[in-house]
Amino acid sequence: MNEREVLNRVRAIFDQTPNLPELLIPNGDDGAVFKVKDSQIVVSTDISVEDVHFRSNWSSAEEIGTKITAANLADICAMGGWPKYLLVSVAFPSHFLVRLEDLAKGIYSECKKVGAKVIGGDLSSSEKLIISITAIGETNAAVSRSGAKSNDYVMISNLTGWSAAGLLALENSFVSTLLAQKAIKLHCAPQIDYEKYQSCFSKVNSATDTSDGLLIDAANIADSSGLAFELESRLIQEITDFDELQELAAQIIHNSKEDLDHSELVMNWILRGGEDHVLLVTGPEPIAGFSVIGRALSGSGVYLDGKKVASNDGGFQHRW
Repeated sequence: MNEREVLNRVRAIFDQTPNLPELLIPNGDDGAVFKVKDSQIVVSTDISVEDVHFRSNWSSAEEIGTKITAANLADICAMGGWPKYLLVSVAFPSHFLVRLEDLAKGIYSECKKVGAKVIGGDLSSSEKLIISITAIGETNAAVSRSGAKSNDYVMISNLTGWSAAGLLALENSFVSTLLAQKAIKLHCAPQIDYEKYQSCFSKVNSATDTSDGLLIDAANIADSSGLAFELESRLIQEITDFDELQELAAQIIHNSKEDLDHSELVMNWILRGGEDHVLLVTGPEPIAGFSVIGRALSGSGVYLDGKKVASNDGGFQHRW
C-alpha cells in the first residue's frame, strides 16, 4: 500500500472519536487547527528517518536540522499560520553524539528566521538517526486545502524541482558546476521565504506545502475542494528558474552519458519531485511574487495540458 492508503485506514480508526466544537480543521490537512478563546492554534508534526528522508554522508548535521525544521515550519505556514513553538525528539546512535549540537544549531537557525522557539522534546538511543518535530503556530484565519473555488488561479511561490535535481546530482556524484551545487544545497537545506508566505495569507482561498510533489499536492487541494485543476506546461516553463533546471538536466545527462530527454527530466523533477517546500495556493487574482500555473475548474482530478493525470502518477509516497 502507498502512504495515502495507509493513512486512510489508520484515520478511519481515529475518526471514530467525534470532533470537538473547538476543532476547526481536523486530521487530513498540512496541520490541524483548533480554537482557544479568540485565537486559532495550528499544530503539525513530522518524522524524519536517516536513509529515508536524508543521508548523513550527503548532509552535515546542521543541514539536516535546517531541512527537517523547514519542513515543519512550512506546514504551519501552509495553514495560514505563523510558527511559535517546536517540540523536538531525537533518537540517535552513539557515534552521532559528537554531531548532536550541530543538529541543534541547524534547528535553531531555521527557527530564528520566524522567531519560533524550541520548548521541549525527548532523547533516545537508536541504530539510525530519527528526528520528530511537532510545530505549533497561531493564525487569525486558517487556510485549508478545501477552500479552493472554481475559476481560482493555481499558483506556486517558487519553481519546484530543485530538490529532486539536487538528489539526482548527488546520486550521480555530479558536483562540478554551479547549478549542481545550487540544487544540492536546496536539497540538503531548502531555503524558504517565510515573509513571502505570510504576505499572501489574506489573498488565497486554499494552500498546501509541496512536500510530496506538485501533482500529488495539487490533487490534495483539488480533491479536498471538490474541483479539477488544469495545469499548463507552458506556464510552468515560463518561470525564471526553468531554464536553469533545463541546463542542469543537460549537464547531468551529458555527464552520465545516458540517452535521456532533458526537457522530460526537468518536467519530471518539477511535477513529481518532493521536498521543495514551495507554497501551492489558489486565489481569485494573481499574487505578486507567485507564478500562475493553471486554474481550478468544476470537475475532479488534475489535468496537465488537457490530459488527466492518473492518481498514481505523482511524486514521492512511502510504500509498504
